[in-house]
Amino acid sequence: MTLNTGKNAQQPGTWTGDGIQRGARASTVADDLVAAVLGLVIVTAVYFDGRAHILGLPDSFFTPWHGFLYGGLLLLMAWLAVISRAAARRHSLGKVARIPGGYGLAVVGAGLFLAGGVADLVWHQIFGVESGIDALLSPTHLLLFVGGALLLSGPVRAFRLRDDHGSHVRRLPPTLAVAGIAGIAAFALSFLSGFITDYATVAVGHAPEGTDEHNVAEALASAGLASYVLTSLILVVPLVFLVRSRVAGLGTVTGVVGFLALSAAVLVDFRNMGTVLAAVAASALVDVVLFILRRFNAPLRVQELVLASALPLLLWPGQLLATNAVKDVQWSAEMVTGITILSALISYGTVFVLGPASRTGRRNPM
Repeated sequence: MTLNTGKNAQQPGTWTGDGIQRGARASTVADDLVAAVLGLVIVTAVYFDGRAHILGLPDSFFTPWHGFLYGGLLLLMAWLAVISRAAARRHSLGKVARIPGGYGLAVVGAGLFLAGGVADLVWHQIFGVESGIDALLSPTHLLLFVGGALLLSGPVRAFRLRDDHGSHVRRLPPTLAVAGIAGIAAFALSFLSGFITDYATVAVGHAPEGTDEHNVAEALASAGLASYVLTSLILVVPLVFLVRSRVAGLGTVTGVVGFLALSAAVLVDFRNMGTVLAAVAASALVDVVLFILRRFNAPLRVQELVLASALPLLLWPGQLLATNAVKDVQWSAEMVTGITILSALISYGTVFVLGPASRTGRRNPM
């Protein structure tokens, strides 16, 4: 509906379900692109910081990756202030600054991130500095991950408020922002990453049920299997979102999957480049399939369900072949084929259960 507050209304417009007024205090595509690029800088720095911890490199506040991380955060927060000031001036709102439509959660994310940083300092004083998987599961670090994801959300939500989605340039900022948010999720769950797992090279013994040997073998295999299932969902969910939002185009799947695969490679010092190449090849095939479906005007529901099943089916055989080229895969044929099919079924089932996109979904940006 249209809300008109009378002669004093500066910018009447349509209000969405989450309280954002379409057309009022809008950001520009350039605003969104800068925010999205800064977000990717931050995410990339997080991975290089993780690599430094894994490799045991000399650590201090004054490292290149910390410079990009904290510098990117400061620049992004400063950019939020700049575009808020520009939005107020552009729409003659008579205010010093107004948060552009869609960027409210980004500002909340900035606040959460700052609070998480302070809490993390206190946590370190009490419990010491974490290492390994402890660092990923630290409550203060989880707060930082949540704040970071919200901080990167502005370009996505701003895009969903626009009526004109046709331009490739307009679709670039939300694509980059979604890739960044997925990168944060993948980093937080990197202990179960299908891109860097090598549990398939560990033979599953057949010790008697209930023995320690059986339990250890089953635990290692289960962690490897879970890695493929979880990573499939980390990839499929954001990509389906891009399809539903009519953002995905030729190369979108390749770009997002390639970015996440290469980011994972950073953590293992690029020792799994075969997996990265296999991921790019598999996602490129999916891109071609989706391009053909779009050319034949296939419904979005068909596109997202094909994506959900095809990506794991093509991705994980390539990863297992790349792993086998370095070190022999010891899993049985049943496990190798089964986990590929299971990942596809779970991804498909998740998207299927969520149901088709709401016709009013664009008016209630997430």
